[in-house]
Amino acid sequence: MATDGRAWWTAAGGYVAELLSVLAKEPGAPVLHYRGSWITGGAYLRTVTGTHRALHECGVGHGTVVGVLTAPNSPDILSVRHAAHLLRAAVGHLRSTNPGSSAAMLGIEDQLEILRTTGAAVLYCDRDSAGRAAELARRAGLPLIGPGVPGARQVAPGDDPGPAKPVPWSPGDLAAIAFTSGSTGRPKGIRKSRRAWDSVVYGTIAQGREAERITALVGTPLAQTVAQLADAALIDGGRLVLLEEFEPEAWLRAAREHNATRTFMATSHLYRIIDRLQEQGLRDAAAAGLAGLSRLDYAGSPAAPARLAEAVDLFGPSLYQQYGTSETARICNLLPEEHADPELRATVGRPFPGVEISVSDLETGAELGAGQAGEVRVRSPHVMDGYVDAALTARVLRDGWYHTGDIGFIDEHGRLHLLDRVADVVKVDGVKVYPTVIERATLTLPGITQAVVYGFLGEDGLEHLHAAITLRRGASVSIDEVRGHIGDILSPAHVPETVLVLDEVPLNAAGKPDKPRLRLRHTSHA
Repeated sequence: MATDGRAWWTAAGGYVAELLSVLAKEPGAPVLHYRGSWITGGAYLRTVTGTHRALHECGVGHGTVVGVLTAPNSPDILSVRHAAHLLRAAVGHLRSTNPGSSAAMLGIEDQLEILRTTGAAVLYCDRDSAGRAAELARRAGLPLIGPGVPGARQVAPGDDPGPAKPVPWSPGDLAAIAFTSGSTGRPKGIRKSRRAWDSVVYGTIAQGREAERITALVGTPLAQTVAQLADAALIDGGRLVLLEEFEPEAWLRAAREHNATRTFMATSHLYRIIDRLQEQGLRDAAAAGLAGLSRLDYAGSPAAPARLAEAVDLFGPSLYQQYGTSETARICNLLPEEHADPELRATVGRPFPGVEISVSDLETGAELGAGQAGEVRVRSPHVMDGYVDAALTARVLRDGWYHTGDIGFIDEHGRLHLLDRVADVVKVDGVKVYPTVIERATLTLPGITQAVVYGFLGEDGLEHLHAAITLRRGASVSIDEVRGHIGDILSPAHVPETVLVLDEVPLNAAGKPDKPRLRLRHTSHA
């Protein structure tokens, strides 16, 4: 504590100072649950204080980057970031680039490249990652910091933050360099400022507080989008239940045991929860033991209206769909009452406060009017500063707008309708076909749980349309049924030439359907 009675972190200001001050009010209250145990607010404060001291002793300060390698969803992911931000430093996570799962670790060469690209000054690790981290630190020539890690500078929890004097943060301070594989599979380093970070945290809080104490269940990687939602929950006086990995049974068990009131998941995770509950014959949240769940945020890809109808039956007014990207954070929100309207389920809702969207012509860049389809672009306080690669930044940040690469249109009520990715559009017999539209139509056929539609360049030099589907357990759907159903709803041009029935759809490093791998699988079935 400071000599004037204020906590030592108060002078820093911003979201971290407020978060720690909230925890300090009830130091004995449990705030983080991980691997079967609770961590109190007081214990967490001591960890942040000790980490702050260790980072400063290793030269971390304004403008430096801390490389971070930990077990999936370890509380250390939070504490090292909070300590780094108090020093006006940034973090760069090494474990994974997948926003949906961090179970599979990146290869050591990829991790070394991230350390090099970010210019990391030190490497922080936990005991789970000590072996890999020691090799990385040796090869990169970096100091190693970690609690109980042999050969590393130790992090000893305590009340003494060291000689570093927190000073007010600046909106231009670098907060994080997040790596994502995106849609192309090529990792991109995204530079996020404190302006962007804090604006999402406080924007989340401004969406509304719950009547009772928040218990937020976190099953997606804390090194990705959910981090700011976790910060907001703690500032709101809530607590976090951290799962190392998303798995439907583990998620359901934790949600029931801890009476979760809030959660965030990928759209694909929502589908898996729906499928599991339906298999168990559970038709609503109360029957599933989830009556306390007042807010279920999901994001990652737009949901199919047919699957959303199932979600509404199960979860009712707790559903919030967020559309955004790693580069922009949140863009649009589909509210609970809009989920109840079948027509609005085909949209991703209206922009969040402070977010501007427009649609531009793919060829001329001219702004388009209501109902006209083109590339979606965004302007908001949440948008990244740019990629680490300046040339890549120049392609997507132009005239103050971030160009998303998504195709869509804005209706007369200001709601955004997404059609597809620019890169995924297929031209069939001269007609532009949007695979996402076909996927949504396919999912209206009972028994189908997932559908992926993709173009394939044939030996004739023309694009051909193909699809892959997964079925609900015990369901039987013929290929002719699928093709006939699509033709009836859309047109002959939208009918895939072939349809693969798979046990599961392969995912890429971004946690999205791996269309290149599906194309290879198509050739093996040809």
